[in-house]
Amino acid sequence: MRPHARRTCAPTVAPAAGPAGILLFTAAAVLLLVTVACAAPTLGFRESFPGTSSQGWGGGLTGAVISNPGTGGVAGTGDGYLQIVTGFPTNWGSFATAPAYSGDWIAAGVTQMRLQLSDIGPQNPLEVHFAIGNTGNLWQYDVGFVPPPGAWGLFVVDLTNAGAFTQTIGLGTFQQALQAVDRVHFRHDLVPFVQGPDPIQADGGIDDILLTNGVVGVEPGPPTVIRPLRLAPPYPNPSRGPVTLEFESATPGPLRMQAVDIAGRVVRETRIEAAQAGSQRWLWDGRDDRGLRLAPGRYRVRLFGAAGGMSQPIVIVR
Repeated sequence: MRPHARRTCAPTVAPAAGPAGILLFTAAAVLLLVTVACAAPTLGFRESFPGTSSQGWGGGLTGAVISNPGTGGVAGTGDGYLQIVTGFPTNWGSFATAPAYSGDWIAAGVTQMRLQLSDIGPQNPLEVHFAIGNTGNLWQYDVGFVPPPGAWGLFVVDLTNAGAFTQTIGLGTFQQALQAVDRVHFRHDLVPFVQGPDPIQADGGIDDILLTNGVVGVEPGPPTVIRPLRLAPPYPNPSRGPVTLEFESATPGPLRMQAVDIAGRVVRETRIEAAQAGSQRWLWDGRDDRGLRLAPGRYRVRLFGAAGGMSQPIVIVR
């Protein structure tokens, strides 16, 4: 049984409605202070979706089907997980506003969220991003998680690096968002990161969510736990030419590198055939598949293999 958390109250800020129901975030004078229920996250809290319940998780209003099949999770047969399916291109994702995730994450000592992801059906170009905060101040993790196809992979969100997050809704700092959380959100999204995500037809799963400081609740895990490739931010960024990619792979095997534009088009794709386990560095010449320099703009670099991987944003300049 997990310990009871000390419950604290924190105010949050809600936007006022303007003409035609448009939400106004630009002037402090129109912000209305509302009271939220007492809640606090607990260090070591774990959500593993037992049975067939997906209670507490929503977000299916745009066409995503959110369910729990009751089997096929991290523990295999008879273990449930949160399944998200979009049968046509629309918003893929789900969010939770449960008390277990609400309140002051900084005071609770939560510095990481760990979770397992799976691309459960035919392989899709999913890039799963985590977002945290409230309706007036929401921040999204810039790192995109590429789930392994047909398997579960362990991913980690670093909450200590404010520079790795982009504000997608509202006003306020990242620290203020962590101190007044009323929701956590997972969604597929492409750069640039704004309030509205990019559509995709895909099916994927989320399981074994852990709130931790890197120690509490973290177990060594069996050798069968898949640890996807970890990709560091590309540099230089912005770039005028070649780009260095540093990554760490838990297992040897071929990898795929893709440079993708804001429309989702793969403008450069190559295979790294001799990738070994461990930390490595690879130089991309900054050119597309035709050998031409990329046009200035925002792109993302995807690097992944059979165990999954990550994506990182990059800006190309002249």
